[in-house]
Amino acid sequence: MIAAVLALSLLAAATTSAATTPTSNNCTELTFEQTIDHFNWGAPLGQAQTTFQQRYFVYDKYYKPGSGALFVYFGNEDDITLYINHTGLMWENAKDFGAYLIFIEHRYYGKSQPFSPGTAGCMNWLTSEQAMADYAVLLRWFKATHQMEDVPTIGFGGSYGGMLAAWFRRKFPDVVDGVISASAPIWAFANLTPAYDDDGFAQIVTNDATPASGAAAACAANFKQGQKLIIDTASSAAGLANLTSIFRLCNPLQSLNDAYSLLYWVQEPWSYMAMGNFPYPSSYLLHGLGMLPAWPVRVACESLADSSLPDQPPDLLDAMRAALDIYYNYTHAETCYDLSDAPETATLMRPRKAFLRQQGTLGGPEACTGDWDYQYCTEMVMPSTQGTDKDMFWPLEKFDLASLTASCQSTWGVKPRQNWATTYLASKDLTDLTNVVFSNGHYDPWRAGGVVQNVSDSVVSIIIPSGAHHIDLMFSTPEDPEDVTVARAFEVSHMRRWVDQKLKARRH
Repeated sequence: MIAAVLALSLLAAATTSAATTPTSNNCTELTFEQTIDHFNWGAPLGQAQTTFQQRYFVYDKYYKPGSGALFVYFGNEDDITLYINHTGLMWENAKDFGAYLIFIEHRYYGKSQPFSPGTAGCMNWLTSEQAMADYAVLLRWFKATHQMEDVPTIGFGGSYGGMLAAWFRRKFPDVVDGVISASAPIWAFANLTPAYDDDGFAQIVTNDATPASGAAAACAANFKQGQKLIIDTASSAAGLANLTSIFRLCNPLQSLNDAYSLLYWVQEPWSYMAMGNFPYPSSYLLHGLGMLPAWPVRVACESLADSSLPDQPPDLLDAMRAALDIYYNYTHAETCYDLSDAPETATLMRPRKAFLRQQGTLGGPEACTGDWDYQYCTEMVMPSTQGTDKDMFWPLEKFDLASLTASCQSTWGVKPRQNWATTYLASKDLTDLTNVVFSNGHYDPWRAGGVVQNVSDSVVSIIIPSGAHHIDLMFSTPEDPEDVTVARAFEVSHMRRWVDQKLKARRH
């Protein structure tokens, strides 16, 4: 079965490479009047407004009534068009499945805004529970109004969207018949048994910067030494000036605190380059604003390849800056770097403010628009440690809930509920779950919190040795390693089984 599907996948790759891939421009853009608060009967904030316009996109050119399927993308923490434009697994298999495609935008992101900017208290309804209820309400309405109640329905999601897809299948099994949950770290939370290794993320980033992943042998060690050198150099005014010059900063460093801001800024791109460690140039991890090169971690490591760099401090610092240029200077137009958007603390798992600012969505609690940092500060508390002897970061920064709480209260006025995800969503007991494929790329740091072993015959895991962040959901390319193509064929074989199960049940 998989061999036959593999042949079809190779054909899809050839077809895709020969033609322009579809985008949101090929779809019809629609809105649905969605309830703001699914779990309370009172009006949110005591206002008359109780609904908002939730955006979704559809494509029906391949749909075959009677024998076709419904493919659903569960939107992530961004404008839904980003996922429409990159989720090739849906597009490339829609014709063969006779599928109707629907992409649903997550509340508070893109154009699906429940409140106007400046509305005090507006962020309270940005939760995964509300988002999943949105999807359930919209899909039930959509199926009823399109005579599709009995149509086999397959869900797709990557990263946070993959988490939502898996949780949705568990909570609404009557709405979706199976899901592809790609790079979904549903186990990246505290107080699980077995416990989550909160240094695992940093360890996988580090592995990407080693010969085991095709990078220069000296890269990880040089990077770790370079971080120490930044702080050592910052011990004098002359050193601060030297750092300002070498890293081409727009504003001079004035203090040791400024040097730590530089240090965190230097660390930050490596997690994104690891997630986007694809075998081809991609705009995905740059949110469509620019392009990372093929194998970006390997490219960044080329600047840190010389094992003698620690003996030449100025050259090591210059190599540290050069390694970052492929990420921070993706426009090739930056003449200096502004650290005003640098992280406030050492963490590889909170979002880059610069992207939010460029997209016009950075503004704090009264901006009333989606922000992963808010979700991280409320229910998506994924602990992160870095700087151990198993990773390439420095200094040691252990996860500190008290520090995170202070930061979240200062920024958002909220206190993280560290145990909420494990209480309501993230159990390691998945024996009641069926029809899910969990995929994880070996190069993807989120693999540390993913499901990486089979749970049952119908809840299965596949590891993609050459894969980064949900590469299997992306459009096929001639550069795809064979294991990526095999993973897609594996997923399609399960999709076919789910569809056949539903059609058989419908006949009886």
